[in-house]
Amino acid sequence: MTRVAKTMPVSRRHFLAWGLAATSAADAADMPPAEDVLEVAGARILVLWTGEPGDVQRRQAVAWIKRSAACVAAYLGQFPVATLVLRVQAAEGQGVSGGATFPRPQPNIRVRVGRDTTPARLLDDWVMVHEMVHLAIPDVPRSQNWLHEGLATYVETVARARAGITSAGQLWGELARGLPQGQPQAGDQGLDHTPTWGRTYWGGALFSLLADVQMLHQSDGRSGLRQALGGVLKAGGNYAVAWPVARTLSVADTAVGQTVVSDQYQRMKDAPVAVDLDALWRKLGVANYQSGNASLLDDAPWAALRRAICA
Repeated sequence: MTRVAKTMPVSRRHFLAWGLAATSAADAADMPPAEDVLEVAGARILVLWTGEPGDVQRRQAVAWIKRSAACVAAYLGQFPVATLVLRVQAAEGQGVSGGATFPRPQPNIRVRVGRDTTPARLLDDWVMVHEMVHLAIPDVPRSQNWLHEGLATYVETVARARAGITSAGQLWGELARGLPQGQPQAGDQGLDHTPTWGRTYWGGALFSLLADVQMLHQSDGRSGLRQALGGVLKAGGNYAVAWPVARTLSVADTAVGQTVVSDQYQRMKDAPVAVDLDALWRKLGVANYQSGNASLLDDAPWAALRRAICA
C-alpha cells in the first residue's frame, strides 16, 4: 500500500535550500513561498499556492494531488521523480484547466483549479494524473511530442481505472470513443510529421494501446506497456533528462524482452497507418461503448489481455 505522509508546512528557506527556486536572487524574491510538502510513494511534492485559495479548497486539492500521485505510482511501480514542484493557481469558476508540465530547471507542473470545484469533480478529474504521467517519459524531440501526449492520454485513462477512480467499462468506453480521432486523415505523413491535435493526443494514444496489446499478446499477458515504462524509469529515463526517441523505445523494449515498440515506431513514424478499431474491439471484447460505459465480453479472443491492462 502506498504510504502518504501528513501534510506539513515548509518555509521559503527550505524551498531555497532544496535548490528549486529561480536561478537569481531577484527571481527568487518574486517566487511565492511553498505552502505544503506532500510525501507520496517515496517522492516529495512541493505545492506552491497562488490566487488565495481558501482553506477548504486547499484541503480538497491536497487530497486530489495525493490521490493522483498514488495512482501514477501504482501504475508505474514508483513515482517518476524524487521531487516535484507543483504550482496550483486558484481561479474563478469550476473545474481544472491549464495543466502543463515542464522538465526544467527541475520537473514542475502548473495547473489552475476553480474555487467552486466540488470535491467529487476534483477527485474524478484526469488532468493531474495526465500531467504526472508526463514525468515518466524522457524529454524527446519536438517531432515526437505525440509520444509524450499520447502515452499520457492512454496511461492516465488506464491508471485511473486500475486505481478504482473509474470502472473498466468507463476505461474502454472512453478509449473506444476517443481513439477514432487519432486515425490518419487526408494528407497525413505519419506520426512524426503530422502534428495535428488528433494525431498528437489520440494518435499517440492509439500507438500506446496497440503496443500494450501486442506486448501482452507476445508475453501471454505477463509484460506490457506498464512494465516497459517501468523499465525506462529504472534506467534513469524521466522528464528531467533528454533522450532521443530511439533510446527511449529501445530501453522500453529491453525491459520486456521484445522489440514491439521500436518496430511499431518504424511502421508508423513516416507513413499513415489506419487501424481497424472495430476488429480490435471485437477481439478485446469491448461492445456497446456509445453509451459511455462499455460492455465487456469475457468470451472474446483477447479478453484476458483486456483484463491484464486494467487488472
